Amino acid sequence: MQFKDLEWKDVVSDGRIVCSHGEISLCGWIKIEFKINHEPEEDKYMLYAFGKGSVRRLQPEKHGTVESAKNAAYRIYSNEMERIKRAVDYFVSDGCC
Repeated sequence: MQFKDLEWKDVVSDGRIVCSHGEISLCGWIKIEFKINHEPEEDKYMLYAFGKGSVRRLQPEKHGTVESAKNAAYRIYSNEMERIKRAVDYFVSDGCC
């Protein structure tokens, strides 16, 4: 099973990424959205994750760089896709579909 890559849309101001947004929708029934905002007072990047279940984060994760925040988002996305893959494989191997 092949999954789509996350594509990021960065907003740059004064040579620094101040906001980044990545979103993926699978077959219209699974949507995962990530937002990364730079917090100038703390000089940290805040990662917000939106979706259902284990994807959703009630509190943002703080990261020192935008790359670190994107890597964390990719980890969250990969874990969720692996969980979905296991569920699909289970249903297919069980012969119920």
